[in-house]
Amino acid sequence: MEKKRKKILIEASGAHVHLTAEAIEALFGKGAALKKRRDLSQPGEYLSEQRVKLVTKDGCVENVAVLGPPRTAVQVELSRTDCRRLGLKAPVNLSGNLEGASDVMMIGTHGEIRADGSVIVARNHIHMRPQDALEYGVSDGQKVRVEIESDRKVIFEDVPVRVKESFAPAMHIDFDEANACGYRVGTEAFILYDTPCERKGMTVMDMEQLIQQVVKNVCAILEEEKGCREKVSEGSGTAASEDGGMPLKAAPCPEVICEKLVTEKMAKGYVESCRGETLRFAKGTIITPAARDIFRAGHKKTEIL
Repeated sequence: MEKKRKKILIEASGAHVHLTAEAIEALFGKGAALKKRRDLSQPGEYLSEQRVKLVTKDGCVENVAVLGPPRTAVQVELSRTDCRRLGLKAPVNLSGNLEGASDVMMIGTHGEIRADGSVIVARNHIHMRPQDALEYGVSDGQKVRVEIESDRKVIFEDVPVRVKESFAPAMHIDFDEANACGYRVGTEAFILYDTPCERKGMTVMDMEQLIQQVVKNVCAILEEEKGCREKVSEGSGTAASEDGGMPLKAAPCPEVICEKLVTEKMAKGYVESCRGETLRFAKGTIITPAARDIFRAGHKKTEIL
């Protein structure tokens, strides 16, 4: 007997951030506002022209989209693969729930902020208006099963429904989930109204296990692509502080300074201790805007090899 089901639009979302008005000014300059690039499917929401860089001591994710309009709290939505790249263990929460959220440094074109308690892995969910919920026979907060019709067919279990007058009916998943279920634009999804079952001998896939395998595979590729840091020439090293590489005392700078992130505090240390006119940093080093200002004020040139 054919399963009873009803079609729902499905969309995949990449890494993105929501910012407060204060964060927008801190990252993009005093008086800055988000510049709309295009509208998103949910009414009133849009993709902006601005981008940010997310940084931790373990890595960075560049060119992260900024969505508008401004919100009352900074929120960073990443996939598990993104979190592994940054060395974060963020909770899987519905958007707006920052309980247990992880910390990250965010860098814009004019400055940076510490976005503490902002990083989550957004839980898949369905948006609906009250009239849509009535049509689908569901209610706000209800959890449903959703079948994805693709060449890697899976069923998402316990997908929460969020009902609000300003919503448009759609299910949102992240890129890890999209890769796991073979999502492409136009892929069809259906809310199921029966009990879990097997169909034509095909067992429903364990979605959580599949996503974990996708994350593991992607992270393995990232590790292979990650180049080893350039070694400091023998005898040219300098003592470093415990808070991230700032020299403790005046000494010749290494030929190549190996840092993931150079902050304002670290820049002051290098200006004071390094005698050369040009400071050379290893490939991939991120120098914050505030640190660049310190180097310019100290008449130091910087070079990324």
